[in-house]
Amino acid sequence: MDESKTPVFVCPEDQQAFAKVYEHAGVATELIAQHGTPPFPNTFALMFAYAAKSDKKIVVAVDEMLERGGLCQYEIDEVYNLHLRPTDDHVKRENIGREVEQQLSSVLDLVGTSVENSDQFELALKQIERGLSDTSSSNALSTAVARLMSESRRMTEHSRQLSEGLTASKKQIERLQQELEAVRNESMRDPLTSIYNRRAFDLRLAAEVDAAKKHGSSLSLVMADLDHFKRVNDNFGHRVGDEILKIFASIITNNIKGKDLVARYGGEEFAIILPATSVQQAAQLIDRIREQMFQRKLVLKGTKTPIGAITASFGVTQYQPNMAMSDLIEQADQRLYLAKSNGRNRVQADDLTSNAA
Repeated sequence: MDESKTPVFVCPEDQQAFAKVYEHAGVATELIAQHGTPPFPNTFALMFAYAAKSDKKIVVAVDEMLERGGLCQYEIDEVYNLHLRPTDDHVKRENIGREVEQQLSSVLDLVGTSVENSDQFELALKQIERGLSDTSSSNALSTAVARLMSESRRMTEHSRQLSEGLTASKKQIERLQQELEAVRNESMRDPLTSIYNRRAFDLRLAAEVDAAKKHGSSLSLVMADLDHFKRVNDNFGHRVGDEILKIFASIITNNIKGKDLVARYGGEEFAIILPATSVQQAAQLIDRIREQMFQRKLVLKGTKTPIGAITASFGVTQYQPNMAMSDLIEQADQRLYLAKSNGRNRVQADDLTSNAA
């Protein structure tokens, strides 16, 4: 029999697995082609994971992008970095963790050496004590005193080394703590606008909902979206779009204070958490933000070509007793949808509506 034509046996389980892989790859390729998205590795990996439904959070995130009308490359990269890519901050955390382990090992070595020296000093004192009790000669006494002074100096030097070593380790651990805090803060920030990201928003809103539930305090949530933002990107390019996102983030940041938080929720959508704030107060604040964005006269750098008015729509809602966090977000999203449906450039709040004249 010709060995070159010997069939390769593939078990049924492997055949099924291969079939699934090809199926998921086909769905991923079709989505990329359908939405005209460049087939970058990140994009294909995310679409493959979406097709495989390997992570519910990925499915939800991609579904939200598709519902908003397409696959934005920025959002693709953002979701990929959040759910699939080993993040830079994860690597930094691991490096800091290793350094902390090294410092703790050094501290344990110092303590171990100190205990050993203490035991040796105690043994030397007992030997000197026995020597003194066995003789009364002046030479023996002088020898004992000399040895006592020598052991004392040795112990003093070891104590000094221990103190210096512990002080140095304390400084190193404090430095590592600061670096770890910086990494934690960096992982919670949107790299483009420098405001908080979706991860930070989820953590903070969960905490504020728990607090409102426990204390019965007011809590308002705002979902905001720049109007016709795709048109801006198409007409002026993504670099201009990025600058507008930063301007919008800056306007919101300059108007909130205290425990308020603004986060980039995804693409051109933002979320604002307003603790201890009624829906009426929130609507007044947000309308000021809407007006300030509307009044900005944006032009292209260099040519001074007018970009035109850039507006935003807002949905404002208030936490109700025993409301789940997901329901609060959904309710704010519904208000935002109404603001968009009713003409954009307006604030749609619970039983309240405001818009530009």
